Amino acid sequence: MCGISGIVGKGWDVHQLESMVQKQHHRGPDDRGLYISEDRLIGLGHNRLSIIDLSSAGQQPMSNHDETCWIVFNGEIYNYVELKRELSDYPYKSKTDTEVILAAYEKWGENCVDYFNGMFAFAIWDSEKKRLFCARDRLGIKPFYYIQDGDKFMFASEIKALLAAGWKVSPNWTIWATYLVHGYYDHSDETFFADVFALSSGNTLIWESAGVTIRNYWNLPELTKDQLSLSDEETSDCFMDLLEDSVSLRLRSDVPLGINLSGGLDSASLISTMDNLLQAEGELKTFTASFSDCRYDEHSFASEVPRQTRWTQHTKRLDEADVWDLAWHAMWHQEAPFGGIATLAYSNLHNLAKETGVTVLLEGQGMDEMLGGYDYFRPYYFLDLLEKGKLQLLRQEIRAIQSNSGFWLSAVRQLQSGMNFNTYQDGTSHLRPECVLPEIQDLAGETNLFPQVFSDHLSNALFRDLSFTKLPRVLRMNDRLSMAYGRELREPYLDYRIVEFLFCLPGHQKIRLGHGKYQLRHSMAGRLPDNIRLAKKRAVVTPQREWLQTTLYPKVKEIISSKSFAERGIFDVGKVHDTFKSFCRSDNSNSFFVWQWINVELWFRTFVDKQSVYCV
Repeated sequence: MCGISGIVGKGWDVHQLESMVQKQHHRGPDDRGLYISEDRLIGLGHNRLSIIDLSSAGQQPMSNHDETCWIVFNGEIYNYVELKRELSDYPYKSKTDTEVILAAYEKWGENCVDYFNGMFAFAIWDSEKKRLFCARDRLGIKPFYYIQDGDKFMFASEIKALLAAGWKVSPNWTIWATYLVHGYYDHSDETFFADVFALSSGNTLIWESAGVTIRNYWNLPELTKDQLSLSDEETSDCFMDLLEDSVSLRLRSDVPLGINLSGGLDSASLISTMDNLLQAEGELKTFTASFSDCRYDEHSFASEVPRQTRWTQHTKRLDEADVWDLAWHAMWHQEAPFGGIATLAYSNLHNLAKETGVTVLLEGQGMDEMLGGYDYFRPYYFLDLLEKGKLQLLRQEIRAIQSNSGFWLSAVRQLQSGMNFNTYQDGTSHLRPECVLPEIQDLAGETNLFPQVFSDHLSNALFRDLSFTKLPRVLRMNDRLSMAYGRELREPYLDYRIVEFLFCLPGHQKIRLGHGKYQLRHSMAGRLPDNIRLAKKRAVVTPQREWLQTTLYPKVKEIISSKSFAERGIFDVGKVHDTFKSFCRSDNSNSFFVWQWINVELWFRTFVDKQSVYCV
């Protein structure tokens, strides 16, 4: 787990590359290195967080045996042991997974990415072909940003490294407008910085003197177009085999391991699987976010999760007094809007892990987006049942949700009448586009941005969340929060084999009798107690609304009353004040739009008003 950076082309100097490496020190505090070709066509930089093979043999940039290829790599190739056996004729000098990437590239070329099970962003300079080969993992767990600046191509793990090389900040107004009007972010290869791009997940990029070529190497809809027909028991057997292998691979580490534990179904299932694999192999640590308000405190839920191994529970409470300092710190690392109080509480966990000496953390992201964990997936599934004529099954589902049945049937009718694909999920309550000036609103993209490539409504909705909306922004936030403290975060549920398998399952193995994530719940029977296994998903997990209306009110008022906020040319300030007054008088739990306003000012003050601090 590291920070990577590089410049290729004409008209750059070493000081730019050194500044990029310096700016990403937090991502790799254990070591740093540079490679500059003799002809000065390319320079590569690396910040190392040592996880596998802690010796100096793992230093990067790393070359192959004859120094014709040089790599900088961020992430983990979890199946490197198996690949190393398959590529046994390569003259290895280390025990790292980095060197296995070089061996795979020498044998399979650009197709090497098809063999990797992991999270990764890397760049390989092939001096014989005068070609830079870059790749990002299938789900986009690890970041890769780039710019094309005349004859120069620059890339890095974080945008601030590109700014350190001298790139001038300019807001991407289309992305800002889309975020404020529709609530979308991290949904495309564009960023909030104009002309700074993210390499999309499951893609490779090749730079040559003639230009840049991008290729998609992982196409989930194409790989999962044929639906499986398995019994619940057969599905559970297959799923648990995949999950146990995924977790087993992600337990490979030469440094201490821990787990982020909320006490919900996903993290409880993960810790149960780890227990079965580890049994009594020493002490491990869990990390849980906490609030003084018991309605939002996860400590009690986490305490109920059964454990077989010697787990030590660590809890970190977020206090209201710490919010604004953490918010500025978070924006510096996030480089984009983030999710508010929940993100700040989560940031505390990684700081706590650092304080307790845990370098690698496992976490249970992804199941909601693959097995319909959120309630808003229901009407898509119900519409599928209706269109397929499965009326008896639809009646059973409606009876299972009892008092809310009318609400969900209304949602189905709205979808059936051609309502915007993402409108049901978001509605309008969490957004206030009327507070945005018309000229900014006009820049926003279409509301129906996302492809409908599957034959059923539920799969399209899940694919939207997995590839364009919820998961991409969560993964970006998670990467920055963990790397801000030099911690590695591993996501076992996002093993691409699990993703492909679950996307092949029919809807009734995802949503059944009022429960999302049915197959996970079924697979955990006998492993988890029913109070955890069958618990409903907790909708609101932080006191953000209450805090914004009380303790945090003066600072919010100060932000929206500031001269800079008014002069951004983004908001109708009068409407913002009226809307904030209405929000403070209401008991609506959704405060997303208030944190949008905060995000705007945090970002502009951090990256536009003070951009001179980034320059070389």
